Amino acid sequence: MKHFIRSLCGLTLLTSPGLAQPAVIRLTLGGGSATDLRGVRSGAYVIAPSATLFPHSAVRLSLGARGIRFTSREWAIAGSASADARLPLASALAIVLGVSGDLTRASYRATYIQVEAIPALEARLGAFTAWAGARGTDARTTLQAGSALPLPEAPGAGDYQRSSIGPAFGASIAIRSFGSQTDVRLAYREEHGSPEGGRVVDRVATATLARGRLAMSGTVGARRAPGEDRLYGGARVAIAVTRGMELFGGAETYPSNPLLNSPGGRSISAGLSLRTVGAMTLNAGPRPAAVPYPAPGLTRLSIRAVKAECVEVAGDWNQWRPVVLARASNGVWYADLSIPPGEYRYAFRIDGKKWDVPKGVAAVNDGFGGRSAWLSVRKPERKS
Repeated sequence: MKHFIRSLCGLTLLTSPGLAQPAVIRLTLGGGSATDLRGVRSGAYVIAPSATLFPHSAVRLSLGARGIRFTSREWAIAGSASADARLPLASALAIVLGVSGDLTRASYRATYIQVEAIPALEARLGAFTAWAGARGTDARTTLQAGSALPLPEAPGAGDYQRSSIGPAFGASIAIRSFGSQTDVRLAYREEHGSPEGGRVVDRVATATLARGRLAMSGTVGARRAPGEDRLYGGARVAIAVTRGMELFGGAETYPSNPLLNSPGGRSISAGLSLRTVGAMTLNAGPRPAAVPYPAPGLTRLSIRAVKAECVEVAGDWNQWRPVVLARASNGVWYADLSIPPGEYRYAFRIDGKKWDVPKGVAAVNDGFGGRSAWLSVRKPERKS
């Protein structure tokens, strides 16, 4: 059921200015079919508001709630929270921490709570990222009197609790082709656990491709556990209709959750995703020395790279085709560009290799081992 919810459509209603990165509030609406926590498959409808906050460029906080109505007349309400942080140690090394929690209350008089933490050491070398750490999980199922979900360990009302800890590691590589506007990302993740009843190992490989308005992703996983040796996976396709609207569809199968004693299942979903981005507080970037201000109608982008031999800039407004910058005497590279009004992502390429953004600008992780800055271009004001 959790996997089904993640694949449904989203509606972004509002973003908040003033943070290191723009905050995002979403409302997810969707429908399809899914397997609930009892193992019963039926149609389902979901409404799920959520908020993602960026109090610091290295910290992300997420809060969410969801309500699920099954065509079998069962229902579930839930709340979730997560935090991700990255603390750089050196140019290529960092400590990363992910913490999440989820609480679900179902109509068949059962309550599920699960908390997870993954501290890890991460290494980045260009487009390649590798990480290794540990995954600790604690889960509890509470049954009330008259529950329609008896468990072997708790046949009547009461609490059923399990925990697990084990190694976790993974790697990813990102390939970005600006000429064809194609982004490809390959990733692998492996997690080991030891809940009561035996060792559980999950190995998952993921591939994503984005080209123009089309985005596709696929996942293949293998579960090795006592009584459950199986393959699972899924696929998703999304097509951007306009800048803030996309159509998507997806299907997947997933394994059981041995900590909550919930069975595996499958889901199919399709829907519409709407997104809007509000105004953001931006830093203008470093100022090039002895260079006049840009002419009216032009937008100046700049970055300080004193030792660079060549600097280029690319962004959403030109389908990420790099443009060569000029160098000022103080080591600031700049370009005055004619960019239509709107909101864009952009980044600078240093000496044809490293991608970077200026210090102090609003930026987000681009999913390819780097960051992209935000740019807001407004229509020029008319003067009387």
